[in-house]
Amino acid sequence: MRRASHHPSDQDAVKGERMRQMTVLTAMALFVGGLAGMPLLVQADADTPVADGATVIIEYSITIPESKLKIPKNVSQFVPGHQEMLPNLEKALTGMKQGEEKRVDLSADEAFGPYDASKKTVISKDHLPADTKPGTVLTTEEGVPFVVVDVSGPEAEVDFNHPLAGKHVIIDVKILEVQPSAAGIS
Repeated sequence: MRRASHHPSDQDAVKGERMRQMTVLTAMALFVGGLAGMPLLVQADADTPVADGATVIIEYSITIPESKLKIPKNVSQFVPGHQEMLPNLEKALTGMKQGEEKRVDLSADEAFGPYDASKKTVISKDHLPADTKPGTVLTTEEGVPFVVVDVSGPEAEVDFNHPLAGKHVIIDVKILEVQPSAAGIS
């Protein structure tokens, strides 16, 4: 691992690595169940709480304290009870109403689970797009995401762990809208 120094090439390398980490983390935020956007709604009742079946629009940012990385604010929509979001995050948001904000602090086990070294493997570089670089997030034909860790010679090391596996995360959330479930409208 490189140590930061005052030499420009070392600083550029450190900045490049941080940018690669941010690219991976931002891309993986899109893989977080429910944190990938769906069409947004236009009407909501400010008194409707987040509950199973409601359609909820949130603004969120994710901080990874160990690496001091922050995924900037995003807007997303999810339906509680449909397994579209991290279960512990959904539980923390239940009962909140439009305009309310909350900081949700999740341990690695509560968020994306522990890191599993057995999910790293080496494959032939021929199975990847020609311009693939370390940090690239791809998916298998079955839709399973993975991160390219290293490309050297005819092989590539890939990791099927979620990039935030084994990481403590803090998610700052603001409830923008809560649309009651269709079943709950009379």
